[in-house]
Amino acid sequence: MNQYLLLLIPILNAAFGWWVIETLFIFLFRPFDEKNFAGMKVQGIIPSLQTEIADKAGEWVEENFSPQKLENFLLNQENRKEIHSILEAKADDFIRNKLTDRISLLKMFITETIIVQAKEVLVEQLDEMIPDLVKNFSPKISASMNIRREVQSRIASYPVQHIEQEVNKRFRKKILFIKCMAAFIGLLIGFLEISLLIEIGRAHV
Repeated sequence: MNQYLLLLIPILNAAFGWWVIETLFIFLFRPFDEKNFAGMKVQGIIPSLQTEIADKAGEWVEENFSPQKLENFLLNQENRKEIHSILEAKADDFIRNKLTDRISLLKMFITETIIVQAKEVLVEQLDEMIPDLVKNFSPKISASMNIRREVQSRIASYPVQHIEQEVNKRFRKKILFIKCMAAFIGLLIGFLEISLLIEIGRAHV
Protein backbone atom coordinates (compact mmCIF):
# COMPACT_ATOMS: atom_id res chain seq x y z
CA MET A 1 0.00 0.00 0.00
CA ASN A 2 1.22 3.47 -0.83
CA GLN A 3 2.95 5.00 2.20
CA TYR A 4 1.50 8.44 1.49
CA LEU A 5 -2.02 6.99 1.48
CA LEU A 6 -1.28 5.36 4.84
CA LEU A 7 -0.26 8.73 6.27
CA LEU A 8 -3.68 10.08 5.32
CA ILE A 9 -5.28 7.79 7.89
CA PRO A 10 -4.02 9.60 11.05
CA ILE A 11 -4.44 12.99 9.38
CA LEU A 12 -8.06 12.22 8.46
CA ASN A 13 -8.71 10.78 11.92
CA ALA A 14 -7.29 13.93 13.54
CA ALA A 15 -9.43 16.12 11.26
CA PHE A 16 -12.48 14.00 12.07
CA GLY A 17 -11.88 14.32 15.81
CA TRP A 18 -11.60 18.11 15.49
CA TRP A 19 -14.70 18.23 13.28
CA VAL A 20 -16.78 16.15 15.74
CA ILE A 21 -16.08 18.57 18.61
CA GLU A 22 -16.61 21.60 16.36
CA THR A 23 -19.96 20.18 15.21
CA LEU A 24 -20.97 19.33 18.77
CA PHE A 25 -20.47 22.94 19.90
CA ILE A 26 -22.30 24.21 16.82
CA PHE A 27 -25.34 22.01 17.45
CA LEU A 28 -25.25 22.92 21.12
CA PHE A 29 -26.72 26.31 20.13
CA ARG A 30 -27.69 26.17 16.44
CA PRO A 31 -30.07 26.47 14.83
CA PHE A 32 -31.47 28.99 17.27
CA ASP A 33 -35.00 28.59 15.92
CA GLU A 34 -36.70 25.32 15.11
CA LYS A 35 -36.19 24.25 11.48
CA ASN A 36 -37.78 21.53 9.38
CA PHE A 37 -35.20 19.30 7.73
CA ALA A 38 -36.30 16.28 5.69
CA GLY A 39 -39.53 16.11 7.66
CA MET A 40 -37.73 16.35 11.01
CA LYS A 41 -37.72 19.26 13.42
CA VAL A 42 -34.17 20.39 14.12
CA GLN A 43 -33.04 22.88 16.77
CA GLY A 44 -29.94 23.49 18.89
CA ILE A 45 -29.78 21.59 22.18
CA ILE A 46 -29.80 24.70 24.41
CA PRO A 47 -32.61 26.52 22.50
CA SER A 48 -34.76 23.38 22.48
CA LEU A 49 -34.35 23.00 26.25
CA GLN A 50 -34.62 26.72 27.10
CA THR A 51 -38.27 26.58 28.20
CA GLU A 52 -37.68 23.45 30.26
CA ILE A 53 -34.59 24.99 31.87
CA ALA A 54 -36.61 28.14 32.65
CA ASP A 55 -39.36 26.06 34.31
CA LYS A 56 -36.89 24.07 36.40
CA ALA A 57 -35.03 27.21 37.44
CA GLY A 58 -38.33 28.86 38.43
CA GLU A 59 -39.30 25.83 40.53
CA TRP A 60 -35.88 25.78 42.23
CA VAL A 61 -36.02 29.49 43.04
CA GLU A 62 -39.56 29.19 44.40
CA GLU A 63 -38.51 26.31 46.66
CA ASN A 64 -35.34 28.00 47.90
CA PHE A 65 -36.70 31.55 48.24
CA SER A 66 -40.04 30.82 49.90
CA PRO A 67 -41.47 33.34 52.41
CA GLN A 68 -40.33 31.08 55.25
CA LYS A 69 -36.75 30.91 53.97
CA LEU A 70 -36.79 34.66 53.37
CA GLU A 71 -37.85 35.16 56.99
CA ASN A 72 -35.14 32.80 58.24
CA PHE A 73 -32.52 34.63 56.21
CA LEU A 74 -33.55 38.10 57.35
CA LEU A 75 -33.92 37.05 60.98
CA ASN A 76 -30.77 34.98 61.38
CA GLN A 77 -28.34 36.06 64.09
CA GLU A 78 -25.83 37.71 61.78
CA ASN A 79 -28.43 39.81 59.96
CA ARG A 80 -30.15 40.73 63.20
CA LYS A 81 -26.83 42.10 64.52
CA GLU A 82 -26.33 44.11 61.34
CA ILE A 83 -29.88 45.46 61.50
CA HIS A 84 -29.36 46.32 65.17
CA SER A 85 -26.20 48.31 64.34
CA ILE A 86 -28.03 50.23 61.60
CA LEU A 87 -30.94 50.98 63.94
CA GLU A 88 -28.55 52.27 66.63
CA ALA A 89 -26.87 54.63 64.17
CA LYS A 90 -30.21 55.88 62.83
CA ALA A 91 -31.71 56.28 66.31
CA ASP A 92 -28.65 58.21 67.49
CA ASP A 93 -28.84 60.54 64.48
CA PHE A 94 -32.59 60.95 64.95
CA ILE A 95 -32.36 61.92 68.63
CA ARG A 96 -29.26 64.11 68.37
CA ASN A 97 -30.17 65.95 65.18
CA LYS A 98 -33.60 65.53 63.67
CA LEU A 99 -35.61 65.47 66.90
CA THR A 100 -33.84 68.47 68.44
CA ASP A 101 -34.13 70.36 65.13
CA ARG A 102 -37.87 69.78 65.11
CA ILE A 103 -38.31 70.55 68.83
CA SER A 104 -35.64 73.16 69.54
CA LEU A 105 -36.69 73.40 73.21
CA LEU A 106 -35.25 69.92 73.78
CA LYS A 107 -31.71 71.22 73.21
CA MET A 108 -31.93 73.02 76.56
CA PHE A 109 -32.75 69.86 78.54
CA ILE A 110 -31.38 66.90 76.63
CA THR A 111 -28.12 65.46 77.96
CA GLU A 112 -25.80 62.67 76.85
CA THR A 113 -27.31 60.35 79.46
CA ILE A 114 -30.83 61.05 78.20
CA ILE A 115 -29.70 60.50 74.61
CA VAL A 116 -28.16 57.11 75.46
CA GLN A 117 -31.21 55.99 77.45
CA ALA A 118 -33.67 57.21 74.79
CA LYS A 119 -31.64 55.48 72.09
CA GLU A 120 -31.64 52.19 74.03
CA VAL A 121 -35.40 52.29 74.50
CA LEU A 122 -36.04 53.22 70.86
CA VAL A 123 -33.71 50.55 69.47
CA GLU A 124 -35.15 47.94 71.81
CA GLN A 125 -38.68 48.69 70.63
CA LEU A 126 -37.63 48.64 66.98
CA ASP A 127 -35.77 45.35 67.50
CA GLU A 128 -38.93 43.79 68.88
CA MET A 129 -40.94 45.04 65.89
CA ILE A 130 -38.61 43.60 63.24
CA PRO A 131 -39.70 39.91 63.43
CA ASP A 132 -43.37 40.88 63.12
CA LEU A 133 -42.62 43.23 60.24
CA VAL A 134 -40.61 40.58 58.40
CA LYS A 135 -43.25 37.89 58.98
CA ASN A 136 -46.02 40.18 57.78
CA PHE A 137 -44.23 41.50 54.72
CA SER A 138 -42.20 38.54 53.42
CA PRO A 139 -45.29 36.68 52.05
CA LYS A 140 -46.50 39.93 50.46
CA ILE A 141 -43.06 40.56 48.93
CA SER A 142 -42.91 37.02 47.53
CA ALA A 143 -46.46 37.27 46.18
CA SER A 144 -45.97 40.68 44.59
CA MET A 145 -42.63 39.73 43.04
CA ASN A 146 -43.77 36.25 41.92
CA ILE A 147 -40.15 35.10 41.84
CA ARG A 148 -40.90 31.87 40.00
CA ARG A 149 -42.67 33.57 37.11
CA GLU A 150 -40.04 36.32 36.96
CA VAL A 151 -37.17 33.83 36.71
CA GLN A 152 -38.99 31.68 34.17
CA SER A 153 -39.79 34.70 32.02
CA ARG A 154 -36.24 36.06 32.08
CA ILE A 155 -34.56 32.75 31.25
CA ALA A 156 -37.10 31.78 28.58
CA SER A 157 -36.75 35.13 26.82
CA TYR A 158 -32.97 35.48 27.15
CA PRO A 159 -31.39 35.46 23.65
CA VAL A 160 -29.51 32.19 23.06
CA GLN A 161 -27.15 34.15 20.77
CA HIS A 162 -25.86 35.99 23.84
CA ILE A 163 -25.29 32.71 25.69
CA GLU A 164 -23.33 31.36 22.72
CA GLN A 165 -21.22 34.51 22.56
CA GLU A 166 -20.48 34.36 26.30
CA VAL A 167 -19.56 30.66 26.16
CA ASN A 168 -17.23 31.24 23.22
CA LYS A 169 -15.72 34.25 24.93
CA ARG A 170 -15.23 32.74 28.39
CA PHE A 171 -14.32 29.18 27.40
CA ARG A 172 -12.47 29.77 24.13
CA LYS A 173 -9.20 28.26 25.41
CA LYS A 174 -10.91 25.25 26.97
CA ILE A 175 -12.92 24.59 23.81
CA LEU A 176 -9.73 24.84 21.75
CA PHE A 177 -8.01 22.42 24.16
CA ILE A 178 -10.87 19.91 23.78
CA LYS A 179 -10.65 20.16 19.97
CA CYS A 180 -6.88 19.65 20.09
CA MET A 181 -7.26 16.64 22.38
CA ALA A 182 -9.87 15.12 20.06
CA ALA A 183 -7.56 15.68 17.09
CA PHE A 184 -4.60 14.19 19.00
CA ILE A 185 -6.61 11.10 19.97
CA GLY A 186 -7.71 10.76 16.35
CA LEU A 187 -4.06 10.98 15.31
CA LEU A 188 -3.04 8.22 17.76
CA ILE A 189 -5.89 6.01 16.59
CA GLY A 190 -4.78 6.64 13.01
CA PHE A 191 -1.22 5.48 13.76
CA LEU A 192 -2.63 2.44 15.55
CA GLU A 193 -4.68 1.63 12.46
CA ILE A 194 -1.55 1.96 10.30
CA SER A 195 0.29 -0.44 12.63
CA LEU A 196 -2.56 -2.95 12.39
CA LEU A 197 -2.66 -2.67 8.60
CA ILE A 198 1.09 -3.21 8.40
CA GLU A 199 0.86 -6.28 10.68
CA ILE A 200 -2.04 -7.66 8.64
CA GLY A 201 -0.04 -7.07 5.46
CA ARG A 202 2.94 -8.92 6.90
CA ALA A 203 0.76 -11.79 8.01
CA HIS A 204 -0.48 -12.28 4.46
CA VAL A 205 2.98 -12.21 2.94
